[in-house]
Amino acid sequence: MSKAKIALNMSMVKFIMWEKGPDYTFDLVKKSGVSYFELSQVDMTDDFIKATIDASEKHGVKVIASSVNYDPLFGQKGKGFDLVDDLDKLIEVNHKLGVKYVRDSLMPRSCVHSEEGFHKAAEALNHYGKILKSEGINLYYHNHHFEFERFNGKTGFEILVEETDPELVGFEPDVHWIQRAGEDPIKWIKRLKDREDLVHLKDYRIYLPDVNELSPDLFHHEACIQFAEIGEGNLDMKSIIETSIECGAKYLPVEQDSCYGKDPFDCLKVSVNNIKKMGFEDLF
Repeated sequence: MSKAKIALNMSMVKFIMWEKGPDYTFDLVKKSGVSYFELSQVDMTDDFIKATIDASEKHGVKVIASSVNYDPLFGQKGKGFDLVDDLDKLIEVNHKLGVKYVRDSLMPRSCVHSEEGFHKAAEALNHYGKILKSEGINLYYHNHHFEFERFNGKTGFEILVEETDPELVGFEPDVHWIQRAGEDPIKWIKRLKDREDLVHLKDYRIYLPDVNELSPDLFHHEACIQFAEIGEGNLDMKSIIETSIECGAKYLPVEQDSCYGKDPFDCLKVSVNNIKKMGFEDLF
């Protein structure tokens, strides 16, 4: 029996959480067959924290990770806590939630087209990772494809991995974004062995856009790429899950950035059923 568990990242159901709150959302999470949840893209107010704790106990959905902003990519303070300005509150709230993982989920703005920015970001992650570690909280970095810009033969993501202390900073590889960056998700999962308690499961689908006339412009942008339910895209998700577990993953959050008009909980149920069909019933 694997010790790893399937989780759900909140970004997939964020609009429901924002409108209906934790009690309504966690009820549907549990009914979809998932018992572990990552908080993301939400304002961590006192009322929200209390409602989350109450809903967690009521529905049996454990919060396993939360998100943090560090030098926000889009030039403004995002939803949730800032790693620099809100550090004490961040620690206090995650202790209340019983959360052991805090995720920086967007590339720092200072890293845009900047090799030096990645070196400095690695230094900062080490610094804050040490503080959080002393409080029993693990700092993790979640990738997109932005980090795979090359600088003198090395990607920004390689700089972050090589220059952060494995004892202080972990990584949450997102397999869809690694694939979109032109890299091999399984290769990166293996490289991050024992540093990746969290691995984001997100499939990668090719779908021609629904337009009246197709044009050669399709060759020059990403319009044919979609996020997909697990098992409904082109990634070898069975091997990805197997490799993640072999390399030490404890939680495998499902994420689908867009459901393209479908109910996100219907999409989640498809992912859950497909993961079970792959032979991973013990992950639930």
